[in-house]
Amino acid sequence: MFKCRLPVSGNSSHLLPRRSYPPSRLVAVTAWKAPFGLGQKPAKKQSREVSPELQKDLEEFQQWAVKQGLPKQQVEVQTVPGQGRGLFATEKIRKGQQLLQIPDALLLTADKAAEECCIGSALKDAGMFDWTVLATYLVELWDQQQQGDARSYWAEYIALLPENTGCILEWTVKEVQNLLEGSPLQKKAMDIRDAAEKSWVEVQPVLQQAAEQGLIKPEAYTQRRYQWAFSILLTRMCRLPGRSDEEFWLPWGDMANHMSDVTSFLDWDRTKKQIVFQPDCSYDPGEQVYVSYGPKTSGELLLSYGFMLAPESNQNDAYLLEIALDENDSQFQGKLAALQQYGLSARQQFPLRVNALPDGLLEYAAYIAASPGRSDEIPVLAEYLFGKHQFPLLDKVDCRILGINYVLTVCRTAMLGYKKTMEVDKEYIETQRTRLQDSTIDTEASNGSQVAQIERSIAAAVLRVRERQILHRTTFILKQSKR
Repeated sequence: MFKCRLPVSGNSSHLLPRRSYPPSRLVAVTAWKAPFGLGQKPAKKQSREVSPELQKDLEEFQQWAVKQGLPKQQVEVQTVPGQGRGLFATEKIRKGQQLLQIPDALLLTADKAAEECCIGSALKDAGMFDWTVLATYLVELWDQQQQGDARSYWAEYIALLPENTGCILEWTVKEVQNLLEGSPLQKKAMDIRDAAEKSWVEVQPVLQQAAEQGLIKPEAYTQRRYQWAFSILLTRMCRLPGRSDEEFWLPWGDMANHMSDVTSFLDWDRTKKQIVFQPDCSYDPGEQVYVSYGPKTSGELLLSYGFMLAPESNQNDAYLLEIALDENDSQFQGKLAALQQYGLSARQQFPLRVNALPDGLLEYAAYIAASPGRSDEIPVLAEYLFGKHQFPLLDKVDCRILGINYVLTVCRTAMLGYKKTMEVDKEYIETQRTRLQDSTIDTEASNGSQVAQIERSIAAAVLRVRERQILHRTTFILKQSKR
């Protein structure tokens, strides 16, 4: 039997489905990365001395972009040693001033790739996904570059693409298993890797037929090269609602770096048919101009883009707590049906943050934990929690306390999943930081791989520490709220 009980706070608490992200998903190559966000925010004005060869490539790229219709810019591409490339103001930029204005001709879409790729029509006929089409074309463009063929429309852009991005596709399976053990990021990492592997397997028949027809050289279309192409796409693809969520590359615009406290995104101007950007603050000449990739956690940034900000400086940092209906629950079908009435699923993720509980967490947890005596009580319970946003009494049991206790149990279980303690991880971070400064590490002999491995291990340890800090803080908040 139900009795209505309003939340203690007196405020309505709304249960939200999985958080939706802002329009822009543009990503850039290794933005502020050294040493994986373990220091302070980068200074606005930064030293940008680069090699003459790289400077020449940058100048040729910018000249090419102008030839393709890029209007006069208030920013230019520069390289910050150890951090990657970025867009820097060349003149005073006002808050809200329209920047970039990148024309459609500079957008490389899957349709363009299919038209220009030597096996594009075969890929489309085989029903390949857009990112497989784009990856295949990227492999073709890379091969042309290696052969010294600069006739491609995109040659100057391809010349600037890095060999390594740092994203999760460049980690080994062992690194994913060991470095992310206990973290919810491990499953996300494996999902990304599995998607790339599946795409590689699916494209094999098309590549084999193309090789037999003499359209491609099999030695250029290797799994390693496809992995590189998928890494480039993962770190550079853009998708904007204004263009119907179409995926595309955005030369020039993809040089913009991310900062968590920036609130401005890239957008599509339907009238002018341009990609535009309006900064949320002013910039002086020489300062780096930042965009937002969306409210990404440090873990999401690391997996998808190969860099991370210091957790304490990332206002979007969170532990993604997953709560799900028990499929063995005798009331599973009834509970699921009621959830679906409110746009919810049997499995939900909630971003736990250091300073507050996410909206809807306790309502959903209470619903999962509750055991109504009769099946007709299930939709009534759902209406109270998700419709009226109230915690009822169920057989004299406070549903709010049910929810709190359930989340406490989930948090305790999550903390037990980590192999190492926070103290051990903190000590490891300091040890590896010192090792990075060790002059005995031969970065040239290992092609930088040894340094990359150490950086990944530090980043993963930082994430593990931060996740447990959030879990501990959430536990404290929940216990306090029971008083």
